[in-house]
Amino acid sequence: MSGSGKDAWPEAVNRSSYFEERKDDIVECIRQLVEIESPSDNKQAADRLSAFLAKKFEALGGQIRFHKSSNFGDHLQVDFAGKRGGKPALLLGHYDTVYPLGTLANMPCRVADGRLWGPGVLDMKSGIALMLTGIDVLRATHSDLPHPITVLLVSDEEVGSDSSRHITENLAKQSAAVLVLEPSYGLNGAVKTVRKGVGEYTIKATGQAAHSGLDFETGASAIVELAKQIT
Repeated sequence: MSGSGKDAWPEAVNRSSYFEERKDDIVECIRQLVEIESPSDNKQAADRLSAFLAKKFEALGGQIRFHKSSNFGDHLQVDFAGKRGGKPALLLGHYDTVYPLGTLANMPCRVADGRLWGPGVLDMKSGIALMLTGIDVLRATHSDLPHPITVLLVSDEEVGSDSSRHITENLAKQSAAVLVLEPSYGLNGAVKTVRKGVGEYTIKATGQAAHSGLDFETGASAIVELAKQIT
């Protein structure tokens, strides 16, 4: 789509230039997010980042909602109205990281060899920065967002999403499309369209005690049976 004014997208090349011209701002945004450490297992630290993110999205006109969690950081939902109404596009991600609190001391956020380094840069604080930038672009090129947008950033993705899964599923069912801003594939930034799933199982086995020397044949080893089940 081409056209002029705030109700039409600029040409694609101009949109690309828009991001290129703001590269330093995007890098700075990522740095800010990385320097607020947010390990999955530290609610206090994670909540600091969710509060910071809430202010960022609120400044763009988003309506903030926190889904409270007792064991993890509060999950952040942000809703943006669209002038055409309808189901929203869901921008999905997480703000927790696998790195323990204090990692920044030995792995500071830095730019080197044309890359940005630091705990959580790749997975996935750069994706959050792109969410913020993308919404800012839409607001800059439209008088109103053309369609509603919902952002969901959870705090427990790295440890299985137990407390956030129902929130994600419910919002996804209410959305026209879901875009997950996890890292792209490879250095060329290829879009991932399929992803493997994860399954967790609990296997229990009961053995039969017996004397290992005098009555070996009447015994049954639970350990041997479990070994068979997992191989």
